[in-house]
Amino acid sequence: MAKQKYSFPAPFCPGCQYHQSVGEGLNRTRYCNGFDKKRKPKRFRSSDPKYKPPKWCPRLISPPVCRVYGFADEEASIMNWLFNREAAAVQSGYERDTYLSVSANHYRLRLELPLGLTAKQFYDEMQSDLTTCVTALISGQVEYGEVIEIDDGLKPYYFYYSGFRVVPLTYFNRSQVQPSEPAPSKET
Repeated sequence: MAKQKYSFPAPFCPGCQYHQSVGEGLNRTRYCNGFDKKRKPKRFRSSDPKYKPPKWCPRLISPPVCRVYGFADEEASIMNWLFNREAAAVQSGYERDTYLSVSANHYRLRLELPLGLTAKQFYDEMQSDLTTCVTALISGQVEYGEVIEIDDGLKPYYFYYSGFRVVPLTYFNRSQVQPSEPAPSKET
């Protein structure tokens, strides 16, 4: 069975909602309006990249944050297993083109890990060697069926954890994730 190739395109400034362009042709000036209300838009320098976000981008999170979404309850875990039985058969080579069904409302934010990897680096590490420090860290803290998010502030990427491998998800609506349980208050 041939491995499927995945691409992780980086977002680009002209597609951002905060990117503003004034003028046309050679007289065009670009501005970033993504800062808080107290600060006026910043003008792009001629040395800044034309398409990629510059290092000073207000939305950019460096290094990217890794979030793990665990099951909200035991029922959600069972539902996930029932929906994704066919996906397990694909891993063993019996079927092809099976779709992973992941419903965001069955998950809640469980933990954040300091990986410091982009989505592509993370995916490559998880696919290449099972003895790297990243795979050891993930396998020690993440359980089967949980969703891993790599967020650089511009475009989050989501992965379904299936044992020692990850599968990129085409859709995961983070706004539907159940709220995390509040920390217990200490009464004195």
